[in-house]
Parts: sequence; C-alpha cells; structure tokens
Amino acid sequence: MFTCYICKVRYRNCSVLFQHLKFSHALYPSRTLRLKCGEHDCSAVFYTYSGYKKHLLKIHGDNVYLNSDDNMDNVTSNVSSYDEMPSSSSPVSSVAPPKKKLLLDMCSSLIAEVQASGLSGSTVESLVSSMEEIVNGAYSEAEDAVLACISSEVAEQTLGKVQDCFANLDNPFSHLNTETKRQRHFQKKWKIVKPVEHVLGVRFDVRRDRTTGIYSEIPVNDKFTYVPILGTLESMFTNQELCNCFQQVKVHENGIFKDINDGSYFRSHPLFSQQKHALQIQLYYDDFETANPLGSKKGIHKLGCVYFTLRNLPAKLNSVLMNIHLVALFHSDDLKKYGFGPILQPLLNDLKLLETEGIQVPFSDTPLRGTVIQVTGDNLAIHGLFGMVESFSAAYCCRFCLTDKDSLQSVFSEDDPGLVFRTRELNLEHCNAVAQNCSLVHSFGVKRPCPLNALQFFNSSDNYAVDVMHDLLEGVVQYELKLFFQYLVRDSISLNSLSERIHRFNYGFSERKNRPSTVKVDDGGNDLGLNAIQSWCLLRNTPLIFGDIVEEDNNYWHVILLLIQIVNIVFSPIITEGMTYYLKNLISDHHKLFKSVFANKRLIPKHHLMIHYPKCIRKIGPLIHMWCMRYEGKHNFFKRCEKNFKNITKTLVNKHQNQLAFHWEQFYFKRFQFGPIKRILTCDLEGSEALGSCQALNVTSVCTVSTTSWVRNYGSEYHIGMFVCASTENEMPVFKKIANIIIKDDEAFLLTTDVNTMYFNDHLNGFRIEELDDKFTVICLSDLTYYRPYDGQFSSANDDIYCAILLFCMRCTF
Repeated sequence: MFTCYICKVRYRNCSVLFQHLKFSHALYPSRTLRLKCGEHDCSAVFYTYSGYKKHLLKIHGDNVYLNSDDNMDNVTSNVSSYDEMPSSSSPVSSVAPPKKKLLLDMCSSLIAEVQASGLSGSTVESLVSSMEEIVNGAYSEAEDAVLACISSEVAEQTLGKVQDCFANLDNPFSHLNTETKRQRHFQKKWKIVKPVEHVLGVRFDVRRDRTTGIYSEIPVNDKFTYVPILGTLESMFTNQELCNCFQQVKVHENGIFKDINDGSYFRSHPLFSQQKHALQIQLYYDDFETANPLGSKKGIHKLGCVYFTLRNLPAKLNSVLMNIHLVALFHSDDLKKYGFGPILQPLLNDLKLLETEGIQVPFSDTPLRGTVIQVTGDNLAIHGLFGMVESFSAAYCCRFCLTDKDSLQSVFSEDDPGLVFRTRELNLEHCNAVAQNCSLVHSFGVKRPCPLNALQFFNSSDNYAVDVMHDLLEGVVQYELKLFFQYLVRDSISLNSLSERIHRFNYGFSERKNRPSTVKVDDGGNDLGLNAIQSWCLLRNTPLIFGDIVEEDNNYWHVILLLIQIVNIVFSPIITEGMTYYLKNLISDHHKLFKSVFANKRLIPKHHLMIHYPKCIRKIGPLIHMWCMRYEGKHNFFKRCEKNFKNITKTLVNKHQNQLAFHWEQFYFKRFQFGPIKRILTCDLEGSEALGSCQALNVTSVCTVSTTSWVRNYGSEYHIGMFVCASTENEMPVFKKIANIIIKDDEAFLLTTDVNTMYFNDHLNGFRIEELDDKFTVICLSDLTYYRPYDGQFSSANDDIYCAILLFCMRCTF
C-alpha cells in the first residue's frame, strides 16, 4: 500500500493514490508540480507522475498490497465513476467535488499554462481545437474496442446502453474551444480581477476612406487600463499561505535594520505605527518599450506602467514576479499630454478608501487599512511622478536637498553646513511659486505638485526610496571602473590584455551567468556597456583580476577599493546603525579621493545621491529591498507577449491578469528544489559522526539518508564544494565548505568541513582561507548567517596557492 504524503491516508496501488492526489488535492500535471514520497521518511521529490510511479514501484515496491492497477475497482467500488471521488480524509467514504468538473479544471489549467507561456491567441485556439479532436478520437476508439469485446449474444438493449454511455461522454475541451468560453471559465474558476478602461480625452486622427478615397477626421479616445488595487488585495488574501506569511511577526531589534519596519519613518508613521498589519503598499513606476527597441516602431508603442508590492510580506516572497502586481498601463505619449493626475485618479480614489475604510481580510474581525509606504523607480521616473525637473544637468537636480549643480562637486556629506533639506513646507512653497508665476518653469527644481500628496498618510517629501541598481551598478560603478581601466591602459597593460584578463578570469560557479561580456573602455561614454549584475560581478572581482599589477599605495586603486566597501554595505540585507555612520565616512572619503585622483573629471549626480544613503537606510531600512531589479524583470512578460497594437494596453493587461490567476493556483511558496536523490547508509557516509549529533536530523548509524549534489532555495543554489558563512567570531566570518547535502522533510542540511579564515587581504578585498578536512559539522540551510553561497577564487598572480572568498555584502562581518 502507498501513503498520501499530505493527508497520510493509505491506498492500495499507484493509480488510486494518483487519482486521489489529482482530484482531492488538485495536484494537476504542470511545470510547478511537486510530488513528495510519503514512504518511510523518504525525502524524494518528483515533477511528474510517471517518475513518482517508477520510484514507488522500484524503491517501495514491497508496500504493494495489490498489483499496481489491476484492482482499482475494488477500492473505489462504492464510488460512481463520474459523480464523486474520495476526499483526503478517507479513501472511500467522503464526498468530493464532481469528477467531471475537476477534469475540466485540469484542462483549463493546461490551457492557462500555455497562454501564460506567451503563445499567440491563434496558436492557443488551434491547440484547443486539436485537443478536442484528439479526445473525440480517443472516445471513438474506446467505444469500438468495448463493442468488439461484447459477444453477439448480448441483448440489443445492453448494446444500446453501452453506445449511449459513450455518446454521453463529455469532452472537456468543448467547453473551452472559444476565447469567450475560456474567459468565462477562468473568471468563474479564479475570480480574475477585471481591468477597467478609462478615457483620458479625445483626439482626431486623419484617415482615408477606402471606398471614397476621401480623408476625414475621426474622433479617437485616448484610454488607459487600470486594475483595481482593492480587488487585487482582496484576491491576494484568498490564498491561505499568503495570509499565514502576512501575519508573521517581524521582530524589531534596536540598532539593526532588516526591513522597512525597522526604520524611523515606519516607527513614527501615524498609521503603520498604530494599526497592526496595516497594508504597506510600495508603488513602482517606469516606462518600457514593447516594440523592437532598434526598429522603426521604436517609441511609438512605449508604455508606462505602475506596479505595487505588499511590504508586509517577507522580502523573499516579494522578489517573486507574480507577487509584483500590475496597477495601471498607459501610453507614454498620453502621459506627456495629460499628466499623472488623470492617470492616477482611479488609484487615488481606491487608496483614499483604503486609508479610511480599509478592506476585510479572512484573519481579522476588523477591516485593515493601508496606504502607500514608499514609491520607487529610476531617478527619471521618480522625478516625473513627484513633479520635479527631469533633466539632471539642471541647477537643482536632487530630490532630497537644495544643493545646486556646482556645489555637488564639493558637498560630500549631509553634515555640510550649507546643505538644505527639502521638506513638506518647502515643497509646497515651491509649488505655489510656480502656480502663481506662469513664467517660472520650475522653482528650485520643482515643477508641479505630486498627485500622491492628496493622500492622507503619504507625502513625496517623506519618500526615501533610492534605486541602488541604477545609481551604483549602472551609474557610479561603471563610470569609475571605466576611468580606472583607462588608467591601466595608459600606465600598465594594453587594451587587449585588459580585455583578455576580464574575459578569461574564473568568476566561479555562482557567477557563471553574470560574467561580464565585452567591456567598452575606449569610447566616449560613461559606462562599460554592461548590465547591472555584470557590473556588480566585475566590481567584486576586479581586485583579484588586476591586483597583481597595481601597487598597494596606488590612489587609483584605493578609489575602487573604497567603492567596493560602499557597495558591500549598501547591498547588505541587514545593516547596523553604526554601519550607516561608517558608510557616511566612506562615501565622504571616496568622493574626496576621487576628486583628488581624477581632478579633471566631475562627479555625476548619482555620486551626490550617495551622500543621502546613510539617512535613507536609517529611515526605511536596507536599500536592497527598494531597488528596481525585480520590477524591471516584470517588464519581460509584456515585452515577450504577442500584442494587438490596436488596443495594446487592454490586450496586455488581460493577458497579465489571466496569467496571474493561473500562477496563484500553481504557486508554491517554499521555493525549494534539489538534484537527483541517492539513498545511502549513514555509516557509509564520510563525516557520519556529525550526522548523529544533529538533533534535527535524528538519524543513527544504521539509518539511510537522502543525499544530493545540489539544492536551490529561493534562487540561491548550493553545490558540493562551495562555501557558506556559518557564523562570526571576533568580527570575522566563519566559513564552511560543503562536503555533502542531506535532504529531509523539505529541509536541506549541509554536511560541511571546517575552513580557517586566516585574515582579510585589503589589497585584494577578500578573505584568505585554508581548508581543514579533519572535522565535520551539520548546518541547516535556514540557519546560515548569510543566505548566499561562495566560490573559492584565485588571484591572477597566485593561481595555485592563494584561495580567497569575496563578499557580496557586509552582512558576514559584524
């Protein structure tokens, strides 16, 4: 007999167990299917029913009570084949949903998955039509086979009943063979939040009548599409797992910033500091190109979008693209014509209702109120939304202070006595000045009021979100690396040698997809032609790539080392208050040294924004949670979709809502995957003594354990031979090397060997380590000091003798 791993009910064979999993637990075949073995604490996980069946019969075949599929009718003899299937509580007695409906749901999920992959509507239509014909053909063949088995002596009445039975078989694809039918079924199944079209205004297009050839003006409505945010929030809270994550208590520790609730802005906010579980809405705005960015249609179909995430949820859940929700989609040209006011008005109406009345959620007797906690985006988008100048060569281009563009070259700290911060009162004064004097284009960089300031609990002057991706990785980092590489080409090596060093360097397994492509060193721009992640990868590894050809007292080198320290702190998921003040001094020292070394180069506006980072961290917590990386990843869905350009916003929003509804059904909150499982006796495993001392594993020397070569948890992939940070001692990280990986009960345990952290090499910006193979330790994956794994890397000059670990952030060093 085989056991259901969810409800622990035992079934006689694989077929009955699989029908139970499909129809009682809705575990339909899909790309997100995860099937766990429930036999004898076996930790094997499978992605298909065929693989699961092979495992059960091969590994646990001695549990079979009846032979495979032969006796299924004996188990389900008192259950109608079309009416009901057993529920999870009992294999034969309970009532479950109709089998026909569940079969239809399974087919609709298949179609939704195909649609979500980005196929065109005509391709989906053709596929459904083909599936309908295949099912009809299968029914016909089955009928012929049954009739052929019936002897001629059988009464004509019995033959008629058999024929009627097959004639009445329902083809599930017949209920889904048109777009209207599919939309109706999806709406009923998933309660999709319907988008709403809003008219902004009317324009007149000149068009030629095909019959008469006469040109005439045709009125055309300028529209945008809005997805009601209150409906999206209510839909989210129908998911029980999300409700459980939402209610998790975030523990605040004085002097440590882990999330936005640790910042002073949250703790003094009139709504969030008073109402428990108040909804923290983080908005994002950006423009993106839907047509070929290099083609003739570039710019014509450029769209603006507004997304939101719920900051009450853990950061690892908000990084999942399906937890980034669409609010509005509009043409960028319409934004220039009508401004943000009309486009944001439906959102503002809903947010005002949320601030005053709130929404009802399953786990609370009283409605939960909420509001916008922060707005993020790149600098151009934020300036446009907040009503500030969108030219960063303007006299006043900082949204935090009134430092002019000439003073940017000498103001390196917020402690500067001449620095004046923008406040609500100053912002209102500048808006009034522009309104009263039509000749003023802007006043101290302010052009118009921000529409979001109409909310009760939000003001743009209290928005401390900065985008470290664009500021640092696509701005300052590439600008300074380019200047440093140009110095190396002038002083030490040729351009070809520099490019070859970058290309041939071993960046390690974890950075294999992020290695920089060809860098642009000798052109006239300020960047290297890299994306943000490639830029980060190159900066971290620059000390190992070029450390052997640069003297330790080289000031050009010190500029880069200071920048690496700044990036390591800014990208840390946990930051102490003391580190923010250390960061302030680092930034000041870095800017002063840059101006000294590159005397003929100007600091760019993104350099100036860096001086505000320490205060922003103390206000809203780690800045890594505010960057645009995951939001920009969301754009890819709209870019790859087949589009109807006649009404592109409506087309894309409808496709997005259908995909989102499908993913909510399939979503697996614990993003835990691992490689092929091998069962091995504990006593045959090197380092088995450490396993016996681990209480969480609870194994003995005669037990078998499940081992694998890799495990992936929320995107971080751990392999045998990599290093992890287990703890800290005397402000130094304690690294361990992964010798094996044990899987048990949806948890991964790392069997590690000791590593001696010898010292931190300032010149190469890495920890020199020494591997010790004589002692083993077991570490649960969830207990790591820092979640990312490390590769042991080697300097270009000491390939055989020098092993170093480079940090991603400063989390490990306090």
